Amino acid sequence: MFNKTEIFNDIIQIMKTDYAGAAEKQEVNRPQDYRITVDMEERDFIETVQSYLLDFKDGHLSFNAKDAVIPNLGFKARRHQNELYVTEAIEEKRLQKGDQIVEIDGLTIEEFGNRHSKVLEDTVLERQFWNVALRKAENILVARDGGAFGLSLANYERSPYIPSYELKKLNPDTVYMKLTDFAQEKPILDLLEKHKEDLNHSANLIIDVRVNYGGNDMFYFPIFDYVFDRPTSFKSLFQADEIMYTNYSERNCNLWTNELKGYLEQELDAETEKWAKEEIALFEKNKGKGFQTVQEDLDYTIQGQAAPQNVYVLTDVTCGSSGDTFASNVKKSAKVQVVGRPTMGIVDFCNVVTMDYGDYEFGYSVSKMHEKYYTNETGVTPHVHIPWTPGHLVEDEDLEWVMGEIEVKASVVKRS
Repeated sequence: MFNKTEIFNDIIQIMKTDYAGAAEKQEVNRPQDYRITVDMEERDFIETVQSYLLDFKDGHLSFNAKDAVIPNLGFKARRHQNELYVTEAIEEKRLQKGDQIVEIDGLTIEEFGNRHSKVLEDTVLERQFWNVALRKAENILVARDGGAFGLSLANYERSPYIPSYELKKLNPDTVYMKLTDFAQEKPILDLLEKHKEDLNHSANLIIDVRVNYGGNDMFYFPIFDYVFDRPTSFKSLFQADEIMYTNYSERNCNLWTNELKGYLEQELDAETEKWAKEEIALFEKNKGKGFQTVQEDLDYTIQGQAAPQNVYVLTDVTCGSSGDTFASNVKKSAKVQVVGRPTMGIVDFCNVVTMDYGDYEFGYSVSKMHEKYYTNETGVTPHVHIPWTPGHLVEDEDLEWVMGEIEVKASVVKRS
């Protein structure tokens, strides 16, 4: 069993020697600014380690107690200029979607945001994580229908996350697909198989990954058959210097091999199972060799097809990890338009492993992209940027833009 100081010291060691971003981030790696003691309160311990990790500005870094109950305020909020709006209220019945939060603990939104800028994680207002910052508050002032009322924040039991793999027809020519993660392969394959006829005979495909919690890139590859218009080698989508580096430290190889063996416990198709087994062999071969260029021997052939003729991908800041790479890769197809807001941007450092400390666990990346292709500061930018406004709480303005574009293209085809 590890005590708190032993855990923190080991994390410091990982961040200096095993973490993929150790060299780039050494200037912000300042453990001396943080004090950990054996007998400190658990919440203080977790928040101190998390604060240390926030200095690295890498969304793939995480530290939590295994049995910790993450505070759930029962609602979500998003900032527009210096205004904060409730975007969702499930457990917190005293609030409703569209309510405006005008003060937090007696501070304006701007003042509270400046005080807690570190946990907001971004200076671009529509990209800030207010659902995390609000956990540090006790009271809010809410404006609704010309009046205002105060509210003491409460904690609620968190509803379990249920992934959504959804496909439906919006009209005879348009199919809408929603995917909230790429953590499982079989549900995605089943969805594509069930709706094969709709996909093959629709002019337009809309893929909604505005909320996507990532997973494994391989699991979304079958979707590319509808995204690209011809047979395409996956390798051919990348520039010669668009390569990945992996830190094959002994610790990293052991941990990543365990992650891959976990994937093999899923029901996988033959191609994905082959990839996982070859990846395990690669890590076993390179164990202890430190940073190496990753040689991708395994390729994937995208079958591609003409239908649907137009593909629209909806993105937002809540699309991250494999959601980031999905958005980046679909932009390489001529028939795709990415619409919405930039993705989360957490794939500069990737291939996340988990270090087990008994009651706690620490997640970090063992691989990194070539710095020329870093996107963590910006996310993957859409072709069409539609700023988030309170109007999104009333109408799906992203989807409305796409449907308008579809109508314009359809009218051009009719005239010709």
